[in-house]
Amino acid sequence: MSAKERRAEAKRIVEDYNEGHLDVLDEFYAADFVRHVPPFPDIEGLEALKQSIVDVRNAFPDRQLRIDELIVEGDTVAMRWTWRGTHAGQSAAIPIPPTGKQVVMTGCTTSHFVGGKRVEEWEYGDYVGLLQQLGLVPALG
Repeated sequence: MSAKERRAEAKRIVEDYNEGHLDVLDEFYAADFVRHVPPFPDIEGLEALKQSIVDVRNAFPDRQLRIDELIVEGDTVAMRWTWRGTHAGQSAAIPIPPTGKQVVMTGCTTSHFVGGKRVEEWEYGDYVGLLQQLGLVPALG
């Protein structure tokens, strides 16, 4: 797959994520996919990935992901992103009552492909900043 096609694929996944469509993941992710999201446990399997997205949507129903930078090199794609949402619900990941607070988080995800599908990702996001915005962690310094 060309770099241009990989870029188009990443943009399509983000657009569908923003619209709440998860079926596109079947096309682009391997069934045994693994996402590493320190400090959280790994997300193992495509169905677990879908469930984690539903969980985020439950807590942040208006969440939107924006691609800030996209780098494609062979079978690797790196995406720097900004994520925004309003904490209007509850999730297993953040089991607190809705705060109504609007939050912004930045991060980077690196995806590795085998046979044209994503098989593994490493995601690094500013989760401490997210928890600070929700009032769960005091500001540092």
